[in-house]
Amino acid sequence: MKSILIMGIFASILSLLGLGKKESNSQNYIQTPTQIKISQLAEVLQLLQDGKTEYDLFGITSNGIDCIYFVREGKNFQVEFEAMTKDQIPFIEKLKTFATQNGFGIEMISYGNKPHYGANPAPVIRIITHSNLERTTEIGQKIQKEVFNNNDETIYDVVP
Repeated sequence: MKSILIMGIFASILSLLGLGKKESNSQNYIQTPTQIKISQLAEVLQLLQDGKTEYDLFGITSNGIDCIYFVREGKNFQVEFEAMTKDQIPFIEKLKTFATQNGFGIEMISYGNKPHYGANPAPVIRIITHSNLERTTEIGQKIQKEVFNNNDETIYDVVP
């Protein structure tokens, strides 16, 4: 529950700063599902690709620790993970290994969010995939299975 609250705070910060929010003239948003199984990821990515989501990104998480974000850049996607809690820190290295093993570049960035474990801005690993919808779906499924040990029956909250 605490992790879901953290994700809500993150969304509020994005909203207040205007980050990731689309222009006000694109109000034709479709309500994204609040929960999905990984097999439904492509449906939400399609909404993102079609500009039918409130932001140019969304995340999925089953427990607040395994939250990965899908960021739309033109017709392609990147995958991001922000370590807001101590429990998330080890996954930065696991995701670096995943990216290297799968031939993706990485970029370490920060959105300036204050983590719950120290004073430094929370680190964000951006996996540079430049992937289309189908490939991004495969990458997201693979990350959740290989990095976070989730399975096909895991239920994910969809977070803005």
